Amino acid sequence: MTAHYIALIPAYATAAGLWFLISRFLKTLWNNEVTTESKKPWLEFVYAIIAVIMILGIGQLYIRAMLIPNMGNNYIDAINQFLIFSPTILLITIRKQSIETIWLPKSKILLRIAIGLVIALCSLFIYWIIRRNAAGYVSILSDTYNPKNISHLVQVFMEDITIALVFVRLSAWIGRKWTIGLVALLFATGHIPSLISSGASTVELSSLFIDTFIAIVILSAVSKSKDVWWFFMVHFALDMSQYYGGG
Repeated sequence: MTAHYIALIPAYATAAGLWFLISRFLKTLWNNEVTTESKKPWLEFVYAIIAVIMILGIGQLYIRAMLIPNMGNNYIDAINQFLIFSPTILLITIRKQSIETIWLPKSKILLRIAIGLVIALCSLFIYWIIRRNAAGYVSILSDTYNPKNISHLVQVFMEDITIALVFVRLSAWIGRKWTIGLVALLFATGHIPSLISSGASTVELSSLFIDTFIAIVILSAVSKSKDVWWFFMVHFALDMSQYYGGG
């Protein structure tokens, strides 16, 4: 795990650096302003937290096999992942808010995803170079971008727009810089229950500090872009590296 995290830091740093570099040449692509247009930003944040609580509740149903039985079908499981995070979509629908408030710009979506894919491939390459015991780069790519991983792709996408849901509303209340630190910390501590339940060691729990650092680096870029389309490609590729990048 240590080697995996050591490789993740420069990989995510590469992703953030490449986005900042590309954004200098495509300034008009990421100049959108995002606001919930609410006179009570704290209340919008409360609504977002309620949505997160609902997500955790549906997640418990999933763990107990109380959603759609998938029988090992990855496509049905992808639907289940959508259902788990559906309160995010439900909230902005009820509040009549734009999808841009969950960092999904409506223009040039394919271009944004393509840029994200290029950044993901470069970041994964950096990860591969650093992981001396990792599988071959082509092998990692073929394993990562396999239809069997559609469920994980949906999960990552929905997770990212949920983070955006919380981030946008909290930053409207307390400011972007404070939100980056707080959300990064929440992201890391959110892994504690699963680590404890799996009998994680003290060393493994200490990796949460690395999680926090990585989250701060990447949130700085994503919150600047206000765009999940490019980032979820990076998040997916590097998240899959734990399975195909050498452990």
